[in-house]
Amino acid sequence: MIDSFHIDKLSHLSFKDKLGLKVYPWRKIKNCSPTRLSKLFIESKIALITTAGFSLKNTQTPFDEKIRGGDWSVREIPTTVKKEELVEHHRSSTFDHSGIEKNPFSVLPIPHLQSLVDEKKIGNLNHRHFSIMGSITAPGRFIKITIQNIVEQCKKDNVDIVLLVPV
Repeated sequence: MIDSFHIDKLSHLSFKDKLGLKVYPWRKIKNCSPTRLSKLFIESKIALITTAGFSLKNTQTPFDEKIRGGDWSVREIPTTVKKEELVEHHRSSTFDHSGIEKNPFSVLPIPHLQSLVDEKKIGNLNHRHFSIMGSITAPGRFIKITIQNIVEQCKKDNVDIVLLVPV
């Protein structure tokens, strides 16, 4: 629960957003034991998940900001994507979106990881990555359907590591 002390630290937010954080029914999640990687980074295939709400310009349906509780769908983003092809649809008004608009790769760091592949620090990148909507206030369908779909796709692609880039 966010108490009044922490709400005061969020002075840059609107009254509506502060109130939303205060009354939001935060879910308690049990801690999970980390999984030990069974191979070296140089042998691993990596995929990314970003909560930026990206879709591909002119080829994918944008995330629907009007869905009550948040759009729980997913968009696949190919490793070969150009930054001009990415359109951000994150519904939250609690942060400045201009940095993401200027450089979408700041929250989907494909080129950065590719440079680690080129330097032989990590194995390779998966051919696809995943964009989901952040700020989902009713996560039931997201947890039961979307996450399960992403996990199945990663298993199918033999992904060893998934990096989550929250926005």
